Amino acid sequence: YGYLRRVEMNILLISEEGRSKEALKAMFSEHGFFLAQTLEETTDLGRVDLVVIGAGRATTFGSRLGRGVLKKLARYVFEGGRYLGICAGAYLALQPYNSETTGFNLSPREALDIGNWNRGCGDVKISWEGRPCVVHYENGPIFGGAPDGCEEVVAFYIDGFDDVMKDGIAAVKGQAGRGRYFLFGFHPELKETTRFMLEEAIYFLFRKEC
Repeated sequence: YGYLRRVEMNILLISEEGRSKEALKAMFSEHGFFLAQTLEETTDLGRVDLVVIGAGRATTFGSRLGRGVLKKLARYVFEGGRYLGICAGAYLALQPYNSETTGFNLSPREALDIGNWNRGCGDVKISWEGRPCVVHYENGPIFGGAPDGCEEVVAFYIDGFDDVMKDGIAAVKGQAGRGRYFLFGFHPELKETTRFMLEEAIYFLFRKEC
């Protein structure tokens, strides 16, 4: 992970225990980072370069963190922070679909067909910036539409577990205030062949503008 090795950063990682969390910890291990399962309103986000929310359930994370902390995270990004959302972390950054997912909501997009969120787990094909890839998917969001120019679509599903997923949006990136975010509907960290996508996401989040 060439770019990751060149960047020193403190990372706040929130994820349920499991393969995804271990993979992310391994990737970020050579950078000092804070590892937390819960985030308090008193946490000093001024010391954090990147917030990552990964595997789990967005409703559980929202309930556990509380609306006050979610709004604090939103302020962190709008004031210049960086956010990486993977699966549940992407759901949480989309428009709210219940009270627990209200407060963060960086993206203007909605998760499509949320009533059928439990659509399947396994390998699926995507188009990553026009390049075909096989990624691991575990009930992540299918991103809805957004106003022109506010975000960039990075990936589409080529196939999937239902008609909503097929040809649906799989990953987006955008800017919120002075900060940036990158959202994955799938798990790039779970395959060696797709971890380059995380490096590209980090590059987008931290690149200097001309």
